[in-house]
Amino acid sequence: MNYLFDTNHAIAYLNGDHRLTPYLSAAQRAGSLFSVSTTVLGELYYGAYASQRAADNLIKLATFASHLVVFPFDEAAAVEFGKICAEQRSKGKPIPTADAQIAAVARLHDLVVLTNDAHFYVIDALKVENWLLSS
Repeated sequence: MNYLFDTNHAIAYLNGDHRLTPYLSAAQRAGSLFSVSTTVLGELYYGAYASQRAADNLIKLATFASHLVVFPFDEAAAVEFGKICAEQRSKGKPIPTADAQIAAVARLHDLVVLTNDAHFYVIDALKVENWLLSS
């Protein structure tokens, strides 16, 4: 399986959250690839620039991103985004716009979203895992 970090899992990784370690190790041994979408990358850059240690966090973020595949929110993702938003509206369960963009990239590229946000689980045909549940 190949994985797409949502912002909360990316932040956990950047902060050295040890709950991720066994999952990351197993996935790397299995040859999995890790990625982020440009939407997540934008959220991470916002957080870094808004932080009290911007210079340090920007270096940490650049290093993190250099080891990942970065999937753009492009025209194909925009089409998938439109489908997801319409599906969620018809179910009466809309999700935040940025999260719909992240889900679109994941669904389009058959990636598992690593997230701590429950609303990703209501999106049809989206694979989701939460590696932050264990203690």
